[in-house]
Amino acid sequence: MASSSSPRALLLLLLAVLLLHGFSSSTAAAAHGSAAAAAAGVVPTAMMQRFQRWKAEYNRSYATAAEERRRLRVYARNVAYIEATNAEAEAAGLTYELGETAFTDLTNREFAAMYTAAPPLSADDDGDDDAAALITTRAGPVDAGGVPAYANLSAGAPPASVDWRASGAVTPVKDQGRCGSCWAFSTVAVVESIYQIRTGKLVSLSEQELVDCDTLDDGCDGGISYRALQWITSNGGITTEADYPYTGATGACNKAKLSHNAASIAGLRRVPTRSEASLAAAVAAQPVAVSIEAGGVNFQHYRKGVYNGPCGTKLNHGVTVVGYGQEETGGGEKYWIVKNSWGEGWGDGGYIRMRKDVDGKPEGLCGIAIRPSYPLM
Repeated sequence: MASSSSPRALLLLLLAVLLLHGFSSSTAAAAHGSAAAAAAGVVPTAMMQRFQRWKAEYNRSYATAAEERRRLRVYARNVAYIEATNAEAEAAGLTYELGETAFTDLTNREFAAMYTAAPPLSADDDGDDDAAALITTRAGPVDAGGVPAYANLSAGAPPASVDWRASGAVTPVKDQGRCGSCWAFSTVAVVESIYQIRTGKLVSLSEQELVDCDTLDDGCDGGISYRALQWITSNGGITTEADYPYTGATGACNKAKLSHNAASIAGLRRVPTRSEASLAAAVAAQPVAVSIEAGGVNFQHYRKGVYNGPCGTKLNHGVTVVGYGQEETGGGEKYWIVKNSWGEGWGDGGYIRMRKDVDGKPEGLCGIAIRPSYPLM
């Protein structure tokens, strides 16, 4: 009896193995199906429906049916990349998550071309390690000893965490659109903040005045925050956003508005370069304008968490550091709180938390500590 049941048991075991193998293969195929379909240009119905929901959320429309089909394929490929990256995040050492944003229908090349731009640099800018020097004041240039560094800092080490949003010193996230005016937004952001810190009044100031009238920078073709701060100083101030509203394009300077100054600054200071400790000391006193490399695919799709790369130091985007802190859970990662100018539909409500105090990177993650500057008031 036992001997006759043995072949039957072996046969059943063999059938079970074959069925299990078939099930596993079909499961794996399904897991990779959306990515393969997107790569082949064939988009499943579920993905098409998801795309329609995304379009509605971000109020997106296209000029032609052919363009919509192309954007659907790009969207599907990006979603497949986002999901695959998130699935492997822990193994890859990533401390953040990707997600759908306002840029999910753009290729990374399109995104980088539209929303980042390498600012024009002179030879002096490239090798300027004397970044603590005061650039200008209303009384004219002075040396670094003319104004104490971080004059509004109390004595001692900076606090463990700072968030100027909680103090009411940061205006809502704005949107530069497809104009390379990030430098104007980061400049205006720090002037808005120091004005609130000094007066208690939070006023939205005009990026468009800088785009149109700042002769030291290049409008929608790029610029650098410390030069824009120079221009504001020499102009005697800057007007409000309501008085000179943003258009997203470089226009003729409305010279009649140049005297409508709602906020003025006494000059600016550049934070010592490649020193996150110096940057933290400055941010403890007020928000600081910085430049970073922001064109990578993971930066494009960032949604939440502490961004820890990948990125280099080819500075192509101006942003504003409005605070810093440390995670209370997980690995206890230290981070910068960075305000962007891509609208609230990107990142964590328009913000990104970037890894702070990276070992072996005095320049900071993505070059955040290379070119910081802030206004004096």
